[in-house]
Amino acid sequence: MSGQASPTRVWLLRAALVLAAVAAFVLFGWLSGTARPSGQAATRLALLIPDELSTSDPHVQAWEDAAAELGFGLSVVRASDLLRDGGALQGAALILPDQVHRRMNDALVTALEQRVQAGTQLLLVHDAGVQDLAGSYPPGASRLSDLAGVSYALYEELRGRMSGDHVAWVDGAAVPLLRLPPGKLIRDGEEEPLSSHQPPPGDDEPLAVVGYHYGRLTYSVFATRGAFAGKRLMHAEDGSLLAGVHGVGKGQVLFVNLPLTYLKLRTDGLFLHAFLRYFAQDLVGLPQLSPVPDAQGALIMNWHVDSAAAVPAIEALDALGVFEQGPYSIHLTAGPDVDNPGDGQGMDLARNPSMQQWVRRFVARGDEVGSHGGWIHNAFGRTVDKQKQEVSVPFIERNLQAVRAASGKPVREYSAPLGNHPAWTTPWLRDQSIQAYYFTGDIGMAPTRSYQDGRRGPSGMWAFPVLSYGAHASFEETSFAGIAQRDIGAWLKDVADFCAQYHTVRLVYFHPPGVALFPDAFRDWLQHTRQLVGNGTLRWITMAAYTTFANERLAVDWRTRAADGAEWLEAEHPRSLAHFAWLLPARRYDAPQVLQGQAEITRQGDAWRVIAGPGTQLRLRLPLHAATPPTASISNASASP
Repeated sequence: MSGQASPTRVWLLRAALVLAAVAAFVLFGWLSGTARPSGQAATRLALLIPDELSTSDPHVQAWEDAAAELGFGLSVVRASDLLRDGGALQGAALILPDQVHRRMNDALVTALEQRVQAGTQLLLVHDAGVQDLAGSYPPGASRLSDLAGVSYALYEELRGRMSGDHVAWVDGAAVPLLRLPPGKLIRDGEEEPLSSHQPPPGDDEPLAVVGYHYGRLTYSVFATRGAFAGKRLMHAEDGSLLAGVHGVGKGQVLFVNLPLTYLKLRTDGLFLHAFLRYFAQDLVGLPQLSPVPDAQGALIMNWHVDSAAAVPAIEALDALGVFEQGPYSIHLTAGPDVDNPGDGQGMDLARNPSMQQWVRRFVARGDEVGSHGGWIHNAFGRTVDKQKQEVSVPFIERNLQAVRAASGKPVREYSAPLGNHPAWTTPWLRDQSIQAYYFTGDIGMAPTRSYQDGRRGPSGMWAFPVLSYGAHASFEETSFAGIAQRDIGAWLKDVADFCAQYHTVRLVYFHPPGVALFPDAFRDWLQHTRQLVGNGTLRWITMAAYTTFANERLAVDWRTRAADGAEWLEAEHPRSLAHFAWLLPARRYDAPQVLQGQAEITRQGDAWRVIAGPGTQLRLRLPLHAATPPTASISNASASP
């Protein structure tokens, strides 16, 4: 640390930090609906599964993947570990997932209740434990109803009506907690998504969840009975609790009445990731390995260039100043046709000198030039899921070859025309050394290793879900729906602010001609992103660049452990830890101390940001419950063993 502060300044800074810590603690208690549990804080997550379930089962893998992508340590433990003493669950916050624990014996139910009463934090999901080992529903309600805070799985009363499809409503107070992205929520009685140019929602105001093309989304949930004494996060239109957190003894339970695992395995992983992050980071208070380089927010602008109209539109974009920023992911459909063979509406890249010149400029700028599907954009997009793979592959290959020839570079990114991406496409692309693809599943999520037909794609493959404005994603769609330019402008700014504030990454996509429909909104957005890039809270990144980072990040081996009145964070990487970063909750830790390796440590809001420097190992001491609050900033700290 450089420089010396005056005693008065130090005292004032310490006093301010004490007040901030007290305020954060009070706010945390209000948000969670309960005081923080007493006793030793959890240092990891533990996914509780039946003894007979393989750890390679996709239902297990989905949670492991989510934890790794979000950046939290998670181990898999067996139900029998809960029934005996030992260290398997020491220091663990528990996750009881849906789909795998539907049947449960009374001993396990009792053990769960005892653990939570003693101070354990539990994420209880949907159908876990609703049946006994014989597959029967217990009389009355689920035996875990006391843990959930409401009665549910009411088979005796409702029979086949105990669950049903309902619109999911998010309470206004839960919006910042779940960090659902801009464009995902709509006010009751309105058609356009919530944005920053509207008044903020009230704490109890219901906001409907919407999806790309689908509008308001419905989910299969259990009917619930009884008043919920904790902090409600989501509910159904009939008043049933869909999510809430409350205290149970010395512990607390986050009950989620949504089939999170089921949805994740069917290209809708947003809520599994949202609730897992909220549980791990906000309720349990765990350290997070940031999903973005340097824990700096990132934006991906994905251009789909698919017709002859693109060249004049790209020239107009240049005049708007688009190419003063970036880099971007720019995907080309290279054939001479668009709707049908012979229509002549395509880009015809191989015989289009103007577009070839633009491709060379993209490459020189550092943009990533990718392939937009199968040669004839609309015809391919309409049929790729209806015909045999061997019929579609030659069109994808032809497009890849044309793009590769124009750019002189390997093609590392892919986007499906009309968003039509059948499951066989992903392993086929991996065989062509493509690891990043645009995706219309998992809408609203950060890049993820997506599941289709219940299975994850090959190792190293990353889906980049598009971010939508309600039921629409492209400018053409929003224009056709009659959405005002100020609404689109507010949404674009909200997306950039969302990424910057929450240290995350999202993809937005456009067709160059579509920008002409909202030029002012687009120009204002570019001015806004320039400011965020300038102040260091946001960067542009390409799909391929993020994929390289994300795969290297999976190779970071890190853990925390408690000892000697502190916690210790140890990390290593086979090549380099540079630019990997951790966010450490300031309500839990005083200023981290570097004992081995190099790191830059700064205080940012309610977290310490630790950015690793060059080297393969990092070791930090994380002081707990210090009597004197830390100073606000430590820079370029390093140490040797």
